[in-house]
Amino acid sequence: MKDIKFGITGIGIISPLGSGKEINWQRLINSESQVRYDKQYGVCTGSVRDFKMQDDMRQYEMAKKAILEAMKEADIRNSGYKEKRIGFCIGESKLNLFNKVFIFENTLLERLKKRFRSYGTTLAISAACATGTLTIIEGCSFIENGLCDAVICGSAETSIHPLYVSAFKNMNVLAKHNPSPFDENRGGFAIAEGACFVIVEDIKKALRRGAKIYCEIKGFSSGIYSNDTLSLNSHRKIKDIIKRAANSETPDYIHMHGSGTKLNDYYESVAVAKSFENAYKISLSSTKAATGHMLGVSGMAGAVFSMLAIKNNIVPPTLNFKQTDINLGLDYTPNKSKKKIIDSALSLSFGFGGQGSALFLKKLKL
Repeated sequence: MKDIKFGITGIGIISPLGSGKEINWQRLINSESQVRYDKQYGVCTGSVRDFKMQDDMRQYEMAKKAILEAMKEADIRNSGYKEKRIGFCIGESKLNLFNKVFIFENTLLERLKKRFRSYGTTLAISAACATGTLTIIEGCSFIENGLCDAVICGSAETSIHPLYVSAFKNMNVLAKHNPSPFDENRGGFAIAEGACFVIVEDIKKALRRGAKIYCEIKGFSSGIYSNDTLSLNSHRKIKDIIKRAANSETPDYIHMHGSGTKLNDYYESVAVAKSFENAYKISLSSTKAATGHMLGVSGMAGAVFSMLAIKNNIVPPTLNFKQTDINLGLDYTPNKSKKKIIDSALSLSFGFGGQGSALFLKKLKL
């Protein structure tokens, strides 16, 4: 990186836990879950129940609402930045099958650009479950390369569609009972929907205009961790992604990808254990038992929950946890949140197809 520090100045989120940052965080740390068994599909799903919108407009409207929340908090419209210096980096892990007309993979981005009259640098990203995290990484590159002063980064998904549910059922990765990451009886994830966006800025410029900053994006990395869509057989490349993001530092908290599938949870845990000398002292958790797995939004949600963990010094819990078969002595923060001084956090995303990414976040100390 050049001599530029990247910070987060605004957050917007809609998930099955609710619409808005505050309600999501409070329900999360209160150990609430909105994952439910869906009789229609015979698996668990996570729907945004308090968001009423017809199916073909749902993804766009959730994205718009989350962006508005993030922009309002960052007060980006009054930042003094020129319109062409505010970028858009928008992701979705797959096509939205609820659309009634033929679409391209950048359709969501184009709709949002038009709505927000964006004239800055833009990019559409699709990288399975790593999609959301990569929008932040690419947003940082926009700023680092002098293209933008601020970037709106994030993703939105409406994945509870018969075709996608059937496809994931055929892969045997969907939970038929409450999802339980890292538990010995874990049986997959609950497919879910949502939208999550953040505002990334050059910290010096953000401070100059009086913006509040959640945290610094201290490091990031991405790469291919597996050449097989479903079957992992090694922790080594996951470890490499972790080590490059953390850059010899040990986080106080790690938001694990924690999909609740047998192999992902195991090899991700092994990678963490082998990446940090005192890994047993790090608090870990996966929030997918609370929100469901929002696929392309999951990395964004994990990053946002990590940012809020840093801000509030609270570790969110891993729900439905009884006993693990991953005997590495790791602390998965079972069932209840806990208070802890969190100066740094690592957020991990590992998607189908082997695309992985990580963000290392630190409390800003002026």
